[in-house]
Amino acid sequence: MIIQFLNKIATKFEWDVFLILTITSLALASLGIFLVLKKMTMTVDAISHTVLLGIVLAFLITKNLNSPLLIIGAILTGLITVIFTEILKKHAQISSDGAINIILTFLFSIAIIIINNYTRNVHIDTDAVFLGNVELIHIKQIYKIFPILIINIIYIFLFFKEIKIFIFDPCLCALLGFSTIIINYLLMTLVSVTVVVCFDIVGSIMVISCMIGPAMTAILLTSNLLSGFLLSLWISLINTYLGYFLGILWDIPIASLIAIITLIHFLLVLICEKRKGIIMTIIQNHKQKKNLLMLNLLIHLENHQNQPFKKQLTIIQKDLQWNNKIFNKCIEQAFKNNYIIYNKNNQITISLFGKNFIKSQQQNNNFLYFKNKKC
Repeated sequence: MIIQFLNKIATKFEWDVFLILTITSLALASLGIFLVLKKMTMTVDAISHTVLLGIVLAFLITKNLNSPLLIIGAILTGLITVIFTEILKKHAQISSDGAINIILTFLFSIAIIIINNYTRNVHIDTDAVFLGNVELIHIKQIYKIFPILIINIIYIFLFFKEIKIFIFDPCLCALLGFSTIIINYLLMTLVSVTVVVCFDIVGSIMVISCMIGPAMTAILLTSNLLSGFLLSLWISLINTYLGYFLGILWDIPIASLIAIITLIHFLLVLICEKRKGIIMTIIQNHKQKKNLLMLNLLIHLENHQNQPFKKQLTIIQKDLQWNNKIFNKCIEQAFKNNYIIYNKNNQITISLFGKNFIKSQQQNNNFLYFKNKKC
């Protein structure tokens, strides 16, 4: 079975496709983490739709589907999308998602109207638009995408400090003398150019998944920007390679499989991550709930230490308003952990371990309160 799979991979493997997919995934992922942190992820989806207007207008001028002006028109439309979005966000005082949706629907609607009225006889392959023709990539495409990757890396290398400050604190960035307008529009210009060029090569599905998915996965794994940037590149490569080889084995469109693997990878990290994952969050919440129950019990016991045993428990259970099951379970756990003991008068008292537990839990709860209040 394994030998058959390896033979199938060896037969269908193409170095030019593999190389271009590698460069494309790196070019997309290199800017993704900045978009995610800037909360502009919808920009990628908007550009991948509004470029249709630029392509259609360029075609009406050239009457040639193979003209390089189509790419130039798409890039210009992407830049217009970004500029109009920023203007609406700044002057109309609406959220970035709202501004993006307004521009997206407006420009995309114009493109559809033009297509229906002026280009009815032109065949547009919707499968190629969304999924791309990854399996039919020509090595010449490397001359398009490789310079984009180099430009992205150079920009990030030269302006990493400025981008970092701009993303997390634009006001501080301006006070330090950096031009937030230049940094922002340079970043969004690179995003627009990268999306358009990659859209032409691999289709919109892979563009969106490779630019956003690895970045969101990396943010779950680290809180350091540089580590997140490098990790997003690595995750993007893993997703791309898995999608490529599994696509060969199962005869499935590679671009769509890369998008599916990106989602699965993100969900696995979201569920299983050891600090902020869903499973660990559930465990921590359950543990915190048990500790709070124990803390309430011990504080009430401390306030009623001098009363007879039976009256002591009756008053405490009445004050806490717990059912018998929860109350008895907490009492048993408190004895088991040596938080409470019997004194000479057959009364329940708080032990040294119990007092230390109360002190530690109160400190932790105060820390969480002030931390949440600060956030």
